[in-house]
Amino acid sequence: MRHRQLQLLQAVLARLRDEPAVLPAWSLAEVQLTGLASGLTALAGELGLFDRSADDVTEYVREQRAQVAQRVERFRALAPAVLGVLNDAAIPAVAVKGAALIDGVWSHDSCRPMADIDLVVAPHLRAQAAAVMAREGWALHASTEYEDTFLAWGDGSTGRTDGESAAHNGRVEIHPGWVEFLHGYTVRGFEVLPATFDHAALTAHVIGHLASTVVRAEVRAVNVVDVWWCAQRDLDWVRVGGLMAHTDPRLTAPGLWLVSRVLPQLVPSGLLAAELARLPRRARAQLRRTHALDVLRDPGERTTLMWREAFARTMSERKAIIRQMVRPPGGRVRAGGTPRAGHG
Repeated sequence: MRHRQLQLLQAVLARLRDEPAVLPAWSLAEVQLTGLASGLTALAGELGLFDRSADDVTEYVREQRAQVAQRVERFRALAPAVLGVLNDAAIPAVAVKGAALIDGVWSHDSCRPMADIDLVVAPHLRAQAAAVMAREGWALHASTEYEDTFLAWGDGSTGRTDGESAAHNGRVEIHPGWVEFLHGYTVRGFEVLPATFDHAALTAHVIGHLASTVVRAEVRAVNVVDVWWCAQRDLDWVRVGGLMAHTDPRLTAPGLWLVSRVLPQLVPSGLLAAELARLPRRARAQLRRTHALDVLRDPGERTTLMWREAFARTMSERKAIIRQMVRPPGGRVRAGGTPRAGHG
């Protein structure tokens, strides 16, 4: 499964660079599994990578392109409404991840899948933001240490298991500062502020989110493509590096490492070396002997204790890792106490 994801990622990146690329003749089931894990079905279809596939595959890809495009438009309309409500309540919020990337970064923006809208607010305004969301009629769906999730549409159920759906849950996630969940514990990135969240800051955040998924070994290939799109605009890598210096290295180095493996000329070598040097020694050793495909998402695989402990920096983090491995979380806790699928 991971091998197909890497093939798809490499083919998509080649087509984006106007280089020739073809995919093997995958079955419909293989296309569905690979697309769900990677998030690249719609973009690959847009780039013509499935044009010569079997009829059932081309029909599926056509339907998925339509679903993703409709979902993007729903979120494109929702984002300014939510930001406006928060702004009226004197709660500055910054759109990150997909909500920011479809606003002038991705050229093929209608192909960028979005599970939700991610907004960052100051930690001390978290409760106030939640109250405003509830007052406006957006139901609280789940709450964790690192986010509050509200539903703009949908009932919170699992939804389709064979692809994207425009009608599936329209989630709005409010984050108290930039916080990422690793293995039973959280780490923080630089301070996200509306006045200073420029393209370099967005890129550093995109790489940081990618890095967190590298550490969890559940990378969606679409997040690597996010970095490629960021680099196509005028990008100040020096400023990116300055922001990374104020970020936990586990939200910098692993992302830079993966991008450098897939796109060798994209990341400045000095920045990569500097951020790798800030990682724990055992984490650097793990990355040196790891192939890019080994960190791609595969629901049937779990990271080892050795891998998880390599990225830990404190005794409390190591204890959290052990707790998670002994009793893996059934998921984050919904409002009302029902667990849902979460990070692992």
